[in-house]
Amino acid sequence: MWRHVYEPDVRDHAFAALDSAAAPVTTVRATFDEWHVNGCPHHGPGLATAADGGFHTVWFGVRQLDGANASGVRYARLKADGSPDAQSVRRLPDDRAEHASVMAHGQRVAVVWRSSDGMVSTLKAWLSTDGGKTFTERKLAQVQGDNDFARPVQHGARMAVVWRNPKEVQVYELNF
Repeated sequence: MWRHVYEPDVRDHAFAALDSAAAPVTTVRATFDEWHVNGCPHHGPGLATAADGGFHTVWFGVRQLDGANASGVRYARLKADGSPDAQSVRRLPDDRAEHASVMAHGQRVAVVWRSSDGMVSTLKAWLSTDGGKTFTERKLAQVQGDNDFARPVQHGARMAVVWRNPKEVQVYELNF
């Protein structure tokens, strides 16, 4: 999955599955924000395999809602071919969410992100135990000063988030 340029200047996401060496690669449009910008947004998408063969995804975008631009990080389910499940698209519950990542194991889904007010950065998680149908928000940590984007790590069912600041690297295990 990557941010693609659709004519004339729409920055939405495309998806391609590499099923086997013999199968042709087909590209599917995965998001429909219709974000018109003549530039290169620095927020890339996140992707995790779902238990049913589809995918969980997160991305930053700008779309029109009630006649105004509504920017934000969104979550959605993609079908196995990469096409979006329109009913699953929702905005993360944080206006300041940035650089979100997603990981999944079975019915457990974790979306992690950094939220900053310019002085204090907060590490947050959105956790689901029902395959992304419902989520619970958790605040994991806060720090003042410089810090990095949250990086998810996973080993089987065990999920954690690594977050660096100038003093240390913290690892926060996600307990559902």
